[in-house]
Amino acid sequence: MHHKDIKFCADCFFFGKPDKCLNPVVTYFDLVTGEERYPHAYAQRSSEGDLRCGAKAKFFKLHEEESMLREQRKKELAEAMRDAPTL
Repeated sequence: MHHKDIKFCADCFFFGKPDKCLNPVVTYFDLVTGEERYPHAYAQRSSEGDLRCGAKAKFFKLHEEESMLREQRKKELAEAMRDAPTL
């Protein structure tokens, strides 16, 4: 698998700091306090199951801002390569 094909939690819309998965599918409520609880992103990605994202990142959703930044970087690189002197 190439680096560009890896879905990083940090690029996911549901990623929250520090290392939390905020996806409503995996959010649960503490039965004692009633507070929302969010699992660690590492735990979500490192194991499989119906409520686990797993290595294939089945709940991954690319953060739109991150997607726009990537596209901008690609355009800038393409322009730089086009304008670069040839050897």
